Order: sequence, then structure tokens, then C-alpha cells
Amino acid sequence: MALSEYTLSLINVTATAFASLITGASLVYLFISDYKKSKRISNLERVAEVLEKDLKLRYQPHLWINGVSLRGPENKINFDINNKREWCKLTKFNIISGDILLDELNQHLPYELEPKFNAEIIQDTTRRYIYTINNSDKSLDEVIYDIEVLYEDRLQNKFSVNIKGTGAIYSLTPPKLLQ
Repeated sequence: MALSEYTLSLINVTATAFASLITGASLVYLFISDYKKSKRISNLERVAEVLEKDLKLRYQPHLWINGVSLRGPENKINFDINNKREWCKLTKFNIISGDILLDELNQHLPYELEPKFNAEIIQDTTRRYIYTINNSDKSLDEVIYDIEVLYEDRLQNKFSVNIKGTGAIYSLTPPKLLQ
């Protein structure tokens, strides 16, 4: 039994239409599943960002100054820098401006500064002095200074803080993350 040319054409058009519908449905399915996967990836990226910030905060040291010693007879000022949180490595001290110079006693860098709260740690590793010399004719109470302290945390993020002040009156800037 032979099919007419019209019937064959009709079957061909129907099959093509059906194939187009199947292709369209497949594309819609792929689009929907791709959208869901994209949304999951976006959510995972957000979670990863939050965890990364938490990790950085958890391992960020907290440096503080326990005091400034004015040594009149020696014409020197010493800064007692301590660490409250996590381990850090002091890498460099820079004089940004002022009337002081770094003493040769500061050559022992890098220096690992342990957190103060760990009782098993030897006391000497929880603090570090920054030794400076008055480079002006001013008395130690009038000496102006701005010292940059560079350090890194356990994750090798690099930070800086500045000690700014006059004589024994000082302030410590908040830590700045370096790139």
C-alpha cells in the first residue's frame, strides 16, 4: 500500500513539529536546571565569602601599646608593643615622620609575637619593644613621632598600624590590611 505524497509530507511536517517541541522542551528543562545550579553556586559563593571573612577575623592579631618609656638620660623613647589575639610576625618598623630615629636594637626582625592569653608561652615572646632615639633638640615630652609597624598573621595577610603621638601621649591607628 503506497502512501500518497501528501500523506508523506504531512507525516514529515508532523515529525518535524514534534521534534521541535521536544527540542524546545529540552531547552526549557536545561535552562531551568541551569538556573537552579547557578543559584546554588551563587549561594555557595556567598557562604564562602562569609567563611573567608570569618577566618581572616579569627586569625587577625590585635596589637596594642602597653606604654611608652621616656628615658631622659639616654635621650630615648621605647614603645612596649603587645599582642592580645592570634600569633603574628612583626616584619618591619618605619619612621613615617617626626623627631626620632630607630635604634640599632630593632634589627632583630622578623619577630614572632605570641598572644598574651596563652599561659604555656614564654613571657618574653608576648611583647616587643620598639627602641627609638630622639633626633632633635626637643625634650622627650615634646618629641613628635609617627611609626609604622608592619606585620602579618598566620594566614600571611599583611597589616600595618601606626603609633602617632607626642612624648608619652600616643595613639594607635586601627589595623589596615595591605594588598
